[in-house]
Amino acid sequence: MNAAAFCGAPHSLVNFWRIGMLALSIGLTWHPNLAIPGASLAAVGPHPRLYFSTRELPALRAKRQKKIPARIWQNVLASARWCARQPPRTEWIATLANDPQYENLYDRFYAAMHDMAIIEHLALTSALCEPEDDPFFAAARKWTLTAARVWRHEADNNPDASKAYAVLRIMKALAVGYDVLYPRLKDSERAEIRSTLVRVGSSYHTFFLKSSTAGEGYNKHHGSVDAAPLGVIALALLGDVPEAQAWLEVAIQKHVDYLLPHALTPSGTNEQSSNFWASTLQYRIFFLAALRRVTGRDLLVEFPHALPGRMALAAVAGTQEADLRFNEDDRTILFGPSYGQINYWSPVLVYLAHQQRRPIYQTLALWDKSLGSLQRTRYITPNRREELLFSFGPYAYLWYDTDIEPGVEEGLPRSFQFPEPEVDEAYMRASYRARGIVVGMKKGGLVVHAGGRPVLVDLLGVDDINQPSAAVHDMLLADDGRQAFIRCVGPEKAGMAEQVVQLDRPRRLTIQREVDRPLTWWYAGTPRRTGNTFAWPDGTRLEIRKGTIEAINSSGRVDSKAHYGGMQYADPHPFTYPTVTVKPAEGRLEVAVITPETESEKHRE
Repeated sequence: MNAAAFCGAPHSLVNFWRIGMLALSIGLTWHPNLAIPGASLAAVGPHPRLYFSTRELPALRAKRQKKIPARIWQNVLASARWCARQPPRTEWIATLANDPQYENLYDRFYAAMHDMAIIEHLALTSALCEPEDDPFFAAARKWTLTAARVWRHEADNNPDASKAYAVLRIMKALAVGYDVLYPRLKDSERAEIRSTLVRVGSSYHTFFLKSSTAGEGYNKHHGSVDAAPLGVIALALLGDVPEAQAWLEVAIQKHVDYLLPHALTPSGTNEQSSNFWASTLQYRIFFLAALRRVTGRDLLVEFPHALPGRMALAAVAGTQEADLRFNEDDRTILFGPSYGQINYWSPVLVYLAHQQRRPIYQTLALWDKSLGSLQRTRYITPNRREELLFSFGPYAYLWYDTDIEPGVEEGLPRSFQFPEPEVDEAYMRASYRARGIVVGMKKGGLVVHAGGRPVLVDLLGVDDINQPSAAVHDMLLADDGRQAFIRCVGPEKAGMAEQVVQLDRPRRLTIQREVDRPLTWWYAGTPRRTGNTFAWPDGTRLEIRKGTIEAINSSGRVDSKAHYGGMQYADPHPFTYPTVTVKPAEGRLEVAVITPETESEKHRE
């Protein structure tokens, strides 16, 4: 189009054209998407650009001179050393048509997650190292290039929703590696990585052109985790290949039209699992933070409720040590699976602290002493031994804001309800003290955390996302500050009528249940039993005040990871927990949980 074509056009449109021509005349790359409302009329900068620029690296490196970033950085380094010792994958895993227990699906999924974690951890750590003292570049370069050769076969593997969940994540890792390693890669190496991204990205761009992909009717969690990587890939390649522009427009459209308004519930969680709240936010941040940096468009301003944090305030219940290898369900996050504990949530909390200027999120994030580490899991496929990994550690280092001092803000809520029928959850906490009482109810099933451990976890299966339980009736949450309670009717399948769970802050929880059959729960730790009382070494007590103990089974719950389709994982550390079965008395059970008095409470008295 020439200037004459704009004769009679509005003055602003002529200026828009002139700005674009000026950008081209001085050798900058002009992108029409930058004219999207809320975006900056700026050229795309050089690599690296997704999460930092070359000029920002000295300040990012200097940040580790401060105490907390130094601790995070040491965890990053320790995991990077482990990653550098791992041999890169050399064999692509083809899709099998006959896969009755989903083993091939999960071989491919965990292989992609494994490779993504190592590539991103090595590449980001290498970039953050001092240039003259970087032991990780060779491994980062090797992993990125090898993965580009192995995973390029996905360009000829017809995309679908099952494949997208894995393939787009490894492509995101290649995009991140391409961006942060770009200044030190040879032209031929950059071209090789770009070639894989373009071939596979073009195939998935076509997949995303379907209105149903990451749109209405598509799984909301999967849609978020699928569309964000496409956006990151586009941002990494913007200005380098012409295809990236269209990919970015699709990724933005999917977020604006569907994912940002609808992927989380109005109360601020995911309709299937609170753990999907965490992963939805992980991928929103990956894309939206990069989009803001590269194009100037800030979807966090356009969608101010895109990063809700209430679920973390509700469900974070305990601390995690830095050297923990094998994690457990409910260990630090109520209703959280073993891979979805605080080390999965803490990088999100660090970003929330930075974005929203909230000390409480910084506090909860630092309950994770492993912050900065790569996460290994107990999810390993049975034959190929593909291990599910997560690496958010270098991101946690990048996002940690030293201007946000950890703290517990005045007036924080200590009770929370997520009332959507698909969710049907309520939480109460005694305080934001790490070893205090935190209780969660999900569709009538309870998890009680006290003294830093789960002390009562119902065996009701209410957290099974593959066979969702029905909501209970008449859920009510009330809180006057000193006393809070949850009241509901059900779940009927467990023979329950009314339940009342009352928290008398700061140290006492009472559970009253009308039920027509014995109930069983499990607990962690090694309490001493005396009659109807269980006492843990730190002074936490659980007392059965109404009802009779029918059985205590020292190995009543064996947690060995299995897929709902029947596949048994090669779980390297199954956990065994005692269970308690209690028979109601006259149709009622009453249980109390009491934590020991703290020094600050003694002082107040």
